[in-house]
Amino acid sequence: MGVTMADIAKAAHASVATVGRVLHNNGYVSSETRARIERAIDELGYIPNQNARTLKSNRSGIIGSLVTQNANSLYYRINESVMKAAHACGFEYLTMECQMRGHDEGRLIDNFIGLRVDGLVITSNTAIQPDMFARLRKAGIPAVAVERGYLEQGVDSLITEDCQGARDAVMRIASRGHRRIGLIAMEPFHEVEWQRIAGYRQAVADCHLTPDEALIRIVPSYSPQAGRAAMEALLSLACPPTAVFATADTLAAGAMQALYDRHLRVPDDMSIVGYDDVLSQSLSPQIDSVGLVLTDIGDHVMQLLLSKMEDANRPAERRSISTVYVDRGTVRQL
Repeated sequence: MGVTMADIAKAAHASVATVGRVLHNNGYVSSETRARIERAIDELGYIPNQNARTLKSNRSGIIGSLVTQNANSLYYRINESVMKAAHACGFEYLTMECQMRGHDEGRLIDNFIGLRVDGLVITSNTAIQPDMFARLRKAGIPAVAVERGYLEQGVDSLITEDCQGARDAVMRIASRGHRRIGLIAMEPFHEVEWQRIAGYRQAVADCHLTPDEALIRIVPSYSPQAGRAAMEALLSLACPPTAVFATADTLAAGAMQALYDRHLRVPDDMSIVGYDDVLSQSLSPQIDSVGLVLTDIGDHVMQLLLSKMEDANRPAERRSISTVYVDRGTVRQL
């Protein structure tokens, strides 16, 4: 059995009620008595009973976060941004990670419900089923989906402007004289992937480039291995591209491995741009990439959660996250 308030009271020569006033910062306690109680708390290692606090206030003071296991650390950087915003609002933050295609989302959501979290943040997950959202609604737990939305389920969504971000990146490459621009992209199984491919196609049309499907390589995963194979295929073309836009930094990293094998240099022999700006600074050389303003994400998520806590009947809202192009000099002027 853990240390109780009665143990603290006995060690500090104070009443349990006085200990309660110190713990909850509620009511007057003399500075001398407060010091004795705080010293006893530290010495005995008292930990407040969170379950009791939850039952009393009907709030746990915890925001839950469901992330998906993935090689792309963008998810974890988004999670860190929301965690900082949650802490700034006075909440604890608890993260659980589901396996990619592990089908364990339902079990983890039930765990969050059992913990009576005050809100749930779901980052880049497309596997949440309607019945899972129904269980959250029944438990009175609002949710916000980041990057991949569930507006049709009445869930607030924070969506990246992927089409615009991809279009701006490719147009920037074209503005430096490149006419054959390759694309390495994940197969479009969701809106995010569709939008990034659409942005590339829009830029090709807007810059009056000659469309060439041979320059587009669709891969089955966001892995570096997939990016490497795609770049090898592009380099094998009779007329290879002079620049490549990859819809993830992980794909760009693999593409650079293929260039290294052929003793080709970035950007002298090939210009390259990634997406997400998570691995781009760790590559050699550091590459251009399309990133997000992460601090804005945390603030938006907490605004949506807090407003839903105040008014559970508020209609679901969809907000957009703008992108920013980070120029590190890996697009050569032709």
